[in-house]
Amino acid sequence: MAHIATISSKGQVVIPVELRKKFKLRPSTKIIFGVENGKLTLEPTAFDQVIALKGCLADVQEDIEGMLMDERRKDRERDERKFAESL
Repeated sequence: MAHIATISSKGQVVIPVELRKKFKLRPSTKIIFGVENGKLTLEPTAFDQVIALKGCLADVQEDIEGMLMDERRKDRERDERKFAESL
């Protein structure tokens, strides 16, 4: 379905509510404008997509930092073994 909007004298355009809801565009969302195949495009910035993930892991009970430290320790031990074997 096509939507029609008018550009104001200040260059502003109102994005129809159906499209704002569909693409989860909120007030203060940063938009990237571009041109593809001669057509004007716009898309939310990656920053807004990352912010949208805020809180999605709030229920995770695991110690993520501890897991990361264990992985780093294992990597370091593996590297030390390889170094020792190369001598």
